[in-house]
Amino acid sequence: MKSKYRLKKNYQYNYVYKHAKSVADKNFVLLFCSSNNKQSKVGFSVSKKYGNAVKRNRIRRQLKAAVSAVIPNISDGYNFIFIPRKAEPYVFSEIENSVKNLLVKSGLLQ
Repeated sequence: MKSKYRLKKNYQYNYVYKHAKSVADKNFVLLFCSSNNKQSKVGFSVSKKYGNAVKRNRIRRQLKAAVSAVIPNISDGYNFIFIPRKAEPYVFSEIENSVKNLLVKSGLLQ
């Protein structure tokens, strides 16, 4: 995923956590709020309860790949954070379906 689509700073994450609406399914929680930027930005938060750094980064990489496929279809002017719910290994097709379903549920997928 390109750098211009990512949340990078701690204050950006804190703003989303404070002002967010949430949508969830069995695999992920999606936090989203409007922003002043024209571009939508996405962040990923994986807790240490999911295991060591290798496992956490694997989930994060898979999420980034799934989101980068749908980022052109996302409405502009929003910040998102995806949070995985379970520590079990994910199948990539399952991740893609969950990401699309959460964006449709939130009404932000064009």
